[in-house]
Amino acid sequence: MTRWSIEDAVAMERRHVLAGEKMVTRQECLANELVGKGSDQLAQSANEVLVILRESLDLSRKHLSRLEGLLRDALKSK
Repeated sequence: MTRWSIEDAVAMERRHVLAGEKMVTRQECLANELVGKGSDQLAQSANEVLVILRESLDLSRKHLSRLEGLLRDALKSK
C-alpha cells in the first residue's frame, strides 16, 4: 500500500478543484443554452445538476483548504 504525502494530496485536490470549476462553467453554459432555446424542462434539469456540481466544488474547496492548513502546519514543524 502506497502512502500519499500531504504535498501529493494537496496537488491532487487542486486538480479536483480546477476540474470542478471547469465542470461548473460548462454546465452553466449548457443550462443557459437550453433556456435560450426554450427547453424549459431540460434547463430545469440542467440547473439541478448545476446545484450538485456547485455543492461538490464547494466541498472540494473546503477539503483543499484543510489540506493546505495541514501542509502549512507540517512545514512549520520542520
